[in-house]
Amino acid sequence: MITPSTSSPGTSPASLRSDMLSSIAALLLGIALPTSNPLINISLVLILISLIINRKSLQLRPLLTNPLVYLPAAMFALLALSLLFHHNSYGPDMVGKDKKFLYILPLALFFIHQPQRVKLFCIGFLTANAVALVGTLAVGVLHIPIGNIDPANPTIFKLQITQNFFLALSAMLWLMLAFKHQGWQRWGYALLVVAACYSVLFLVLGRTGYVALVVGLGVWLFFSLGSRQRWLLVAMGGIAFAALLLIPNKAAERITQGVDEIKVCMTASSGDAGDACRTSMGQRSVFAIEAARLIKEAPILGHGAGGFYYEDPTINYKINNPHNQYLLETVQSGVIGLIIFLAWVVCCYRVIWQQTPALRNVLLAILTSYMACNFFNSFLLDSSEGHLFMIFVAILAGYSVTNTQQNSDKRLTK
Repeated sequence: MITPSTSSPGTSPASLRSDMLSSIAALLLGIALPTSNPLINISLVLILISLIINRKSLQLRPLLTNPLVYLPAAMFALLALSLLFHHNSYGPDMVGKDKKFLYILPLALFFIHQPQRVKLFCIGFLTANAVALVGTLAVGVLHIPIGNIDPANPTIFKLQITQNFFLALSAMLWLMLAFKHQGWQRWGYALLVVAACYSVLFLVLGRTGYVALVVGLGVWLFFSLGSRQRWLLVAMGGIAFAALLLIPNKAAERITQGVDEIKVCMTASSGDAGDACRTSMGQRSVFAIEAARLIKEAPILGHGAGGFYYEDPTINYKINNPHNQYLLETVQSGVIGLIIFLAWVVCCYRVIWQQTPALRNVLLAILTSYMACNFFNSFLLDSSEGHLFMIFVAILAGYSVTNTQQNSDKRLTK
C-alpha cells in the first residue's frame, strides 16, 4: 500500500506537481515493461520532462564518472564507430537497438536518492505481471476465451520468452514479499508464487523461463536462508527435480525435446543439417557454430555492428541475432567488446555486494538470473528485457553513488 507523502507548508505547488509527475512516470514505467512498448516510450518521455524540471538539483558529475554509466556508453560508442569501418546491412539497425545503453544516465538521475520512485516502479512491474498471470490462468486453466489468445500457449501482453522471464522474476520478488509479511498477505504472495511457477513451467512455452525461475529462486533462497536451511533447500530441490523428470509433464517434455533437438542437429550429416537444425535449440546450435567461425576471423575488434549473419536460403530465413548475448558482443566488438561487457557486469555485482543483506540477495538473484538467460537469448537487444536491464543498472548506479558519498562522509567525520 502506498501512503501519500505529506509536504511541508513551504512546498510550492510547482514542486508538488513535479513530484506527482515523477511518481506517475515511475509507476507507468513499471507497468509498461511487461505490457506495451509505446507505454515504455511515453514513460521515458515523462522521466525526461521530470529531469528537465528538476535540472538544477541533478547529481550529474558523480554519475558521469561511475563505471556502471560509462562502460555501457563505451560499448555503444565502439559499436557506433564500427559503422565507419564495416558496412553490414543490419549495422545501423543494431546500433539503433543498442542506443538504450545511453538511457542509463538519465534513468540514474531519475532514481538516485529516490527510494519511493523505485518502490513505485516495482509496484507497477509486479501489478502488470499479476494481471498477465491472471489472464494466462483464465485462458490456460479455466479455458475462458480472451480475444485470440491460444490456450496451448496463453501469452497475454508479450511473447512467450518475455512473459515467462518476467513472471519468473516476479515469482522471486513475490516469494521475498511472502517471507517479509505475515498473515493473509503472506498467503496471498505465496499463492502468487505458486501460480507464477505453474504458469512458467506448465502453461506458457519458452524454456528460458525455466532458467530464470530456477536461477532466480535458487540464488535468492541460497543467500537468504541459514546454513542448515540451505542443505534442506538442496535436498528439496533435488527431490523436485527428480519428480519433474519422472512424472510426465509439459516442462519435462520441453527440456527433453530441447536436448534431443541439439543432438539431432549436431549428429546430422551436412546434407541433412538444414532440415535437422530448424528447431529452436537446433538453430541455437547452428548460431553458436557460425558465431565461433566469425570470432576466429576477427577476434580482437570483431565484425562491427550487425556482423553476425545467418541465412537458410531453402526457407528464405535470415537472422542477425545468435540468441546469445556473449557471442553477439564478441562477434560484433571482438574480445575487447566482450571484456568491456563482462567488466560492466562485474561492476554491477560489486555494487550489489555492498548493499544490506536483504537488498543484496534480491539484486543478486535478479542479475544472476538475467546473465544466465543471456546464454540462450540476446536480452539486451530486446525492448522489454533490454530496458529492464538499463533500469536495473541505473538503480544500481544510484546505490553506488550513495555508498561512495556515505563512505566519504564517514572519512571526513573521523
